Amino acid sequence: MSRSDPLTSAAALSGISRATLGQALSYTHGRPIERVVPIIHTIAEELGIDPAFALAEAILESGWGTSDFARSRHNWYGYQAYYQDSSQAKRFASDEEGIRAALEAMARNYFSPGGTYYAGGAGATLEGWARHWIDGGAENWQRGVRTLLRIIQGIAGATDAE
Repeated sequence: MSRSDPLTSAAALSGISRATLGQALSYTHGRPIERVVPIIHTIAEELGIDPAFALAEAILESGWGTSDFARSRHNWYGYQAYYQDSSQAKRFASDEEGIRAALEAMARNYFSPGGTYYAGGAGATLEGWARHWIDGGAENWQRGVRTLLRIIQGIAGATDAE
């Protein structure tokens, strides 16, 4: 884990792990999203996405797991939901299925050379991600993700449950 990684707009979102599973569980303890943290962490690591980023994105998209999409559709990322018509949000059979579908789409389109929004690497940064993934308020979204990543990364004394 790189604790010196500056969380600027150019911060990498793949090939790095800013937090352990234990730290992520400690940060989310007692909140509805806590139950899916191990799923997010495992799938993100498998796909080469920073697990702390995948968690921060799920926190923002699902309101810590309180959103209707997360609770009734197993859709922790608002996958295929649009401001114009959020009823299009995909419904999944399980949390694991919903998390895997969203993270695989992220990996394929944003974190892989040749991906639709990879843009020579820009898609694998906070700025590139916000430019393509977020329908509106990209600057506020970047600020929210940076804040969450700093908190998750900075948790001191968290015991690892790994």
